[in-house]
Amino acid sequence: TIIAWLDHIGERGALERYFRHEGKFGDGVSAIPIETSNLRLYCIRLSDKILIFGNGGIKDTSTWQESETLSDYVETLVDTSRFIVSRLANGTLYIVDKEIIGNLNFTRDEKK
Repeated sequence: TIIAWLDHIGERGALERYFRHEGKFGDGVSAIPIETSNLRLYCIRLSDKILIFGNGGIKDTSTWQESETLSDYVETLVDTSRFIVSRLANGTLYIVDKEIIGNLNFTRDEKK
């Protein structure tokens, strides 16, 4: 199922309509909408051409926040998204077509 979605995205692009927003508004984390199972794959969608895949697994609780495993995965992506958005805003990162250019080194506990 995941491979079929990745093939679909690869053929048509990472269009926003293919993703379900997760977490709080503006945190940048989405999930590939695998509606036929409890399987989740979380990602950051930066553009129609750039996705950053995180991790995922079986959603065995009503929300990802209630899952010890999934919450760690999503929180890591939230931190990553904040880092990227911050550096895009201050100009130390920029996007050209399918590339993110600039310093992508960071630690999870780095402040905005």
